[in-house]
Amino acid sequence: MHDPNQPAIALLELDSIARALRVGDAMVKRATIAVAHAGPVSPGKYLILVTGTVAEVEESWLAGRADGGDRLIDSLFLPGAHTAVVAAIHGATHALGDDLALGVIETKTVSAAIVACDAACKTADILVLEMRLAQGIGGKGVFTLSGEQWALEAAMEAAESAIEDRRALVGRELIPRPDPMFRGGLR
Repeated sequence: MHDPNQPAIALLELDSIARALRVGDAMVKRATIAVAHAGPVSPGKYLILVTGTVAEVEESWLAGRADGGDRLIDSLFLPGAHTAVVAAIHGATHALGDDLALGVIETKTVSAAIVACDAACKTADILVLEMRLAQGIGGKGVFTLSGEQWALEAAMEAAESAIEDRRALVGRELIPRPDPMFRGGLR
């Protein structure tokens, strides 16, 4: 059983934008949550991503699932989420430090990226540099991590292991001390 005051993340992805608007409204009316993202994603789906305490997020997520019905195509409830993942979902970014390794994980789904990033953060002392979810990347999830290479290796192994459906992992790369001339759009 999770502490009801711990942070949590919930995600609902629907194949109907019309239904998703009703679902999102029901979710925010049901409990006190923070909406990290609510909007259309390619190809023609709608993503609702919320955070808050375990008790509030679970209540909102259950209401959303019930209202989503057969239009629901993906769902995630992550109680006890690492605070770095919650911050990244809300857009927090960090710069890559000098002489640190860079890790990149790319997944086919937003939910797989969130679960993987949470596992990475709970495994080793690493930093989430950035998380991109769905928009502009065809509904995928991608996040970047930095840290000492040994810690990053452990974190990335945990991230990969946390993805239940191995087909959801698109790519996993570790770059020891990336050249400052090319950071691939990273801060």
